[in-house]
Amino acid sequence: MTAHTYDEQYYDTGHMDEDRVALWYYARVVRRLCPKGGRLLDYGCGTGHLLKRLTAQFQTLGYDGSAYARSRARLNAPEAVILEEWASLRPKSLDALVSLHTLEHLKRPHAVVPQLASLLDIGGVLLFVVPNTGSLMRRLKRDRWFGYRDPTHHSLLSHAEWLSVVRQAGLDVIWVRGDGWWDAPYLPLLPTVIQRALFGWPAALQVFWPRARPFLPVWLGECLIIAARRR
Repeated sequence: MTAHTYDEQYYDTGHMDEDRVALWYYARVVRRLCPKGGRLLDYGCGTGHLLKRLTAQFQTLGYDGSAYARSRARLNAPEAVILEEWASLRPKSLDALVSLHTLEHLKRPHAVVPQLASLLDIGGVLLFVVPNTGSLMRRLKRDRWFGYRDPTHHSLLSHAEWLSVVRQAGLDVIWVRGDGWWDAPYLPLLPTVIQRALFGWPAALQVFWPRARPFLPVWLGECLIIAARRR
């Protein structure tokens, strides 16, 4: 992985420089998991839009390996502290840790996740989202699946492997859910806009469900949504 991999062009290509409904949803999930607030790190904070949504309830810290993303995050979330590096954070200094679509970019998540978990205080919460290799639609799309299309995805682990990483890091799994099917088109001939409506309604239902707790089963998700708590 090179420094320029996650430059402005990378973020523009994937529309990752923009705020989006999914971040609004995950902010709600975080607040439900950690209702008392506290100190939160967004590991892989991108351009800071999730941090922006959490600054009212949390003392927010953000880290991203991309210098471009960090510069944008400082503009989008001016109340958050954007770190140049995170390894100097004290053990047990965080109440919540969020990592959306980041851990799959690491070459050695088995080594990094325990380091991140050590930053959580007892009872602290980790929420992360990673590609779901067990997704029904991954089997349908094969090499066209979104997880395979991004060459910077170095660690496409199975459901069981991610849970093993979490438990070996000293965390107890709270729940594991899917995020729905949003990588249309899946079928030939049928217009993409129709497929988005046909396959995308469960994801939309989950996002706008009032309780802000994921409920879709693992197989019904392009990604795994995993919540865990420090023992």
